Amino acid sequence: MARRRTLADRAITLGVSGGIAAYKSAEIVRLLKGMGIDVRVIMTRTALELMSPHALATLSEHPVASGLFEPSHLGDRPGIGHIDLGRDTDLLVVAPATANVIGKAAGGIADDLLTTTIMASAVPVLFAPAMNTRMWENPILQDNIAKLRDRGYGFIEPTSGSLACGEVGPGRLADPEGIVHEVVLRLLERESSLRVLVTAGPTEEAVDPVRVLSNRSSGKMGVAIAEAARNRGHQVILVAGPLGCPAPLGVRRIDVRTALEMEAAVRDQEASADIVVMAAAVADYRARDIGRSKLPSGRDGQTIDLIPNPDILKAIAPARAARGAVTVGFALEVGAGGEERARVKLESKGLDMIALNDATRPDSAFGSDTTRITLFHRDGRTEALAPCSKAEAGMTIIHRAEALCGQGEKP
Repeated sequence: MARRRTLADRAITLGVSGGIAAYKSAEIVRLLKGMGIDVRVIMTRTALELMSPHALATLSEHPVASGLFEPSHLGDRPGIGHIDLGRDTDLLVVAPATANVIGKAAGGIADDLLTTTIMASAVPVLFAPAMNTRMWENPILQDNIAKLRDRGYGFIEPTSGSLACGEVGPGRLADPEGIVHEVVLRLLERESSLRVLVTAGPTEEAVDPVRVLSNRSSGKMGVAIAEAARNRGHQVILVAGPLGCPAPLGVRRIDVRTALEMEAAVRDQEASADIVVMAAAVADYRARDIGRSKLPSGRDGQTIDLIPNPDILKAIAPARAARGAVTVGFALEVGAGGEERARVKLESKGLDMIALNDATRPDSAFGSDTTRITLFHRDGRTEALAPCSKAEAGMTIIHRAEALCGQGEKP
């Protein structure tokens, strides 16, 4: 079986054209490199006037290409730059993409290194436009974009906001985080990979229009698992309650608030997931009746009638097991007997693996960056992990889930 490519095995060619937003290319390179992605940069002559090529060379760890007759610096041989840069990569991203570059691409004009690379590209091309509002709304530009879309070129829409010219309107380059998010999604969709569904964070159950029942989960563990799955090259869907931490870029996120909303999202998505990891701290109960107005304060006592929320794992795991899909759960247990209770959950819910943790421990507390978990497997094996970062624990869980799917090595 061919080795599956992780995110760190991917490469991007970033084309920087001559818009004032060229300075944002540094953050795009930094974010991509932070995920281990190899980045090569092409700059147009005008872009060189607006952004230092030395900064991009330092961030990308490669010389910046700009001249049409320069060697590409790819591999051990001098090459034809526009061929190598559009072939020995996984995606060609133009950010910012000016009206000029878009117009040339639509017209088949190739008169510099960037436009020639676009014409010769053997991989998908993704444009992130940036320009003045009137340029963006110009019918000629919109016709050029429509023409390129019809031919399979991708676009990341600009946002509205304050522009360098002092005007306010559409045409502002999408935020670097948004561009990188879309780039990673497209990278991971290009190859056959596992589909991983992860739940994270707490749920909130309304008591009245103001108050909710919830818990102290930050969502960091689920986010770490989603990030680990992404880094391993899998397509990831993150069903997230109200998170206390940023969600990772390059995963599809479905925001929910209540246990019922999380159940609906999981049921909708799990059928196509090879792996489900339920790391969310789902509220066990919800109010039977939600007050239409704020419950009055100042009373000596208040009674709220609670009813149980659905057990999402127990509902989906048997059918998943029947079709050979992997399901992983989490068990938050406190005090003596926690291991036995975790084993009972593993068996009664029909899981492949369950992670036991105790959030009252200082090295595994809610909101912390560290954890200490024990993994119980369906075949009876037990793995007690040493205290580690949640990122490390997330990667271990994904490695074990991959092995259950027949990928990677068993511990």
